[in-house]
Amino acid sequence: MTRRRLPILQPRLEGGDEDPLELLRGGRFARWFAASLAVIGLVWIVSERVEARDTADSVVLVHTALQAPPQPPIEDITPPRPPVEDITPARTPPQPPVEDITPPRPPVEDITPARTPPPPPVEDITPPRKPGETVDEFGRKRTGTGALVLEEGEPDESLGLPTQQRQAIASGGFFDPTAFDDVKTVKKKAYVHLMPGIPNEAFFAGVVLILLLSFSLFERHGSRDKRARNYWHLELTKFPWLRRAIKSRWFQPAVQIPVVLAFLGVIVVGLVGSQEPGRNLAPVLTWNIWWIGLIFMVLLFGNLWCFMCPWTAIPDWIMRRSFTKVRPIASLAKKYPRLKLWMWPAIVLFAFITWLEIVYDAANRPWLTSVLGIFMILLSWVLLVVYERKAMCRYVCYVGRVSGQYAMMGMLELRRRDNEVCRHCATKDCYRGSPRGYACPTHEFMGAMNENQYCTLCTECVKSCPHDNIALNLRPSGEDVLHAHRSRSDEAYMALLIFIVSAFHGAAMIPLWMEWENALRTAIIDGQTALLGADVLGFAGSHGGTMTFTLMMLACILGPAAIYVALCWLMRLASGRRDITTRKLFVKFSYTLLPIALFYHLAHNAVHVFWEWSKLRRLVSDPLGWGHDLFGTARAPLTALWSPETIWYVQVALIVIGHIYGIYVAQRESNRLYADDRKAALRVHLVMMAGMILMSLLSLWLLAQPMFMRTADL
Repeated sequence: MTRRRLPILQPRLEGGDEDPLELLRGGRFARWFAASLAVIGLVWIVSERVEARDTADSVVLVHTALQAPPQPPIEDITPPRPPVEDITPARTPPQPPVEDITPPRPPVEDITPARTPPPPPVEDITPPRKPGETVDEFGRKRTGTGALVLEEGEPDESLGLPTQQRQAIASGGFFDPTAFDDVKTVKKKAYVHLMPGIPNEAFFAGVVLILLLSFSLFERHGSRDKRARNYWHLELTKFPWLRRAIKSRWFQPAVQIPVVLAFLGVIVVGLVGSQEPGRNLAPVLTWNIWWIGLIFMVLLFGNLWCFMCPWTAIPDWIMRRSFTKVRPIASLAKKYPRLKLWMWPAIVLFAFITWLEIVYDAANRPWLTSVLGIFMILLSWVLLVVYERKAMCRYVCYVGRVSGQYAMMGMLELRRRDNEVCRHCATKDCYRGSPRGYACPTHEFMGAMNENQYCTLCTECVKSCPHDNIALNLRPSGEDVLHAHRSRSDEAYMALLIFIVSAFHGAAMIPLWMEWENALRTAIIDGQTALLGADVLGFAGSHGGTMTFTLMMLACILGPAAIYVALCWLMRLASGRRDITTRKLFVKFSYTLLPIALFYHLAHNAVHVFWEWSKLRRLVSDPLGWGHDLFGTARAPLTALWSPETIWYVQVALIVIGHIYGIYVAQRESNRLYADDRKAALRVHLVMMAGMILMSLLSLWLLAQPMFMRTADL
């Protein structure tokens, strides 16, 4: 029985590379699909105007301490009173007026004493309420302008008025000061506003581009990785001044020292400064500037953050007793457990920090931001004392592992110049270290390193290499995932988690997520009440919101992971091959998710970067929130760096670019896996492409929803 050729396949061009214009022209299937899509799209848009979600009636909630749900109204069962009969007698007719013959009295002197002066006005200490404020069924409030009211911590449980106010009330003489003994002090509030999502025309334009480019790329028959790691690069170490700087022992400390000082300053500000959200520099600089800017930095410079990281620099300097000298570290130097999934500590820590960031609102709690920074220093120190080299950087640090996977798309790399030099090197100083430099902190040997994933750009290998065979290169983005690379199951789990968490962050910031959370919490409470007669699990209590959010977060991690496993099973089924297992497809194609995750992350963070940048301008003048104005910008307006329209189209462009990259990387991966079976490779690529289309459409849909935007309450 002969197999029928799939209609979407074209005969391969004989000899040489593929036609470079084939991507633009497409095949018969691409043209047919484009025409059909255009007709369907026009009919849809004309017949039904699809609008973005309206923010006016959105129920906006927040994960903070929740009040118990309100009790149902009490039915009024008082019987109506019978009408009372009017028995008032009729009025008598008016009598004629009587003449007044009383002689006038002499005027009487007014001897009434003067009135006492009015008491001084009593100060109004009632916390002001915003007009139009609404309260949802769990007692959470939103202003009439659509701003979410965030309570900064719990109300002060101490009762009564301050002594000064009590004395002022007592001096007035009108109120008994003891009448205010049950007054509670309410802390100042912060507000979260809704940023509108991308408009319909931008959304539909992105959808059309994703679909058209997907099938155009599918019909483009790429090469089978014949150009093994031969890509364009510019060697930066050819510049003598940069080569001399990198080989200097002061190269890394010169960058680390100011970063460490700034990091310690952030910790101090977070602990001793104002704890009001938006008035403290620590959370704004950490969550709105550093964490968001880190993603842009990785795309351009790879693991540059690891090069300047203060978490490992502080214990490292203390253990070495020097900034620059090459000295042995006083450590137990134990071997790190060579587990099959040695990246699991970083995976678990990444998921936990994500949960902690959202459920405990770390971006609005300066002290928590500082505590997390101290925790990372102590964790690095303990691992440096117990294990050899820097186990923190290789296995445990969630920031390093996230940036490491994204760094495979980075445009900066450290690589060997000549493979033969490394192959015949007897000392392997880049791996073992030498008097000129330390051993590689992450156990990488330059002769075999082809990915940025574990390279921290510390440049110790450049200093140690006796053959001067290591260069710092500028290259196109994504070369590590486009070419053959190492793959491990724990790296695959981390890549999948990065993709899920990047989408989860966006989903958790839209009103629809909060509506779902309210609906789930209410359903759990009602279900328990119907089955057990009471809320046994306590979802109606103060921690009900935390438990509901945790359940939804677990569902958002396990659900997409199960869908990806099913997608890999479908790829194996479509290939018609049994020699390549579903597990192998799971591992290999997990790296193809990185471009989609990275560019969605960039698109999501673009709103924060270009809309919230001016917070930093305010807080530089008043970093502690104590009412200072050091540079005259403490009251500067919160303004966007770019217009909303510009940001929207930048977001759509980033999603489309990430999708194209993902399709191309998946094509190269399928060609490598099924190098001897072109039909199987194309079938697998088609299945993966369908999954990527759904992922990119989900990214666009998330960007089309209104999103919470924290604003400084100054």
